[in-house]
Amino acid sequence: MRQKLFSAFAILMLVSAGLACSLGSSLFRSKGQRSWHLVLEIAPSASDKEATLTQIMRVIERRLDAAHVPNYKVEAQSGTDNRILVDLPKIADRERVKSLITAGGKLEFVQVISPPSPSPVQTFATREEAASFVKGQDPTTVRILSYRERDDPIATQELRTSSPAPRWVVVAVPAIVDGSELRNASAAPSVGVRDEYSIMFSLGQQGAGKFGAWTAGNINNYLGVVLNDEVKSIAYIKGQIYDSGEISGRFTKQSAEDLALVLRSGALPVPVKIVSETIDK
Repeated sequence: MRQKLFSAFAILMLVSAGLACSLGSSLFRSKGQRSWHLVLEIAPSASDKEATLTQIMRVIERRLDAAHVPNYKVEAQSGTDNRILVDLPKIADRERVKSLITAGGKLEFVQVISPPSPSPVQTFATREEAASFVKGQDPTTVRILSYRERDDPIATQELRTSSPAPRWVVVAVPAIVDGSELRNASAAPSVGVRDEYSIMFSLGQQGAGKFGAWTAGNINNYLGVVLNDEVKSIAYIKGQIYDSGEISGRFTKQSAEDLALVLRSGALPVPVKIVSETIDK
């Protein structure tokens, strides 16, 4: 059964493998020797660095494969326990590839603590205001997260400096479903809106059961989509949603393709950053 989530804002979601193929064939196909070299460093919060390095390398490999980047090499840097070498061929849009490699990719669907629609969703100007709102509640049952309307999901921090100041929302813990429970999704042009995309999604059996039960009991309540611990969009529930649905939003083709590739390839267990970049002459 397919229902539509109504939202005035973009909701982040995976897109299909077909778009990822389009992404790879149109942008990242490249020939030649590995002449572009990146050194990545994992966050110091990793408890088991060897296992974390291995997991991150597998995620990066899946992303590069999905982007159809040929002749790459990903390996742990010799003599360290927290760095990864990524060797790549010449690619026209290096900044876009670096964003794909380093994006966190952690996706969650959460309940936003707020009066139901038609009241507007409850947001707060500061984190302190949000904390005061939940004062006295069990801190293990709620999270306070930032919410920035129409933030670009794949942009680097430098590109986001001109975005409006974030507001804050309170969300319930645990998440209703997360990215590991998605079965499939595909992007399609939004009906009647030029150059915008909507997302058709489906959940696996376990995720569908949880999502169906939650949406049935929460008509008019607010659902938030969280990417890397930031609320990227909020919608209210118009009807029960089972294993599939439509998400309306303001995706561009490129942002949908890039986000899809990142999320489909799996989340990074800890943040990574690029500490060195060299290009052979």
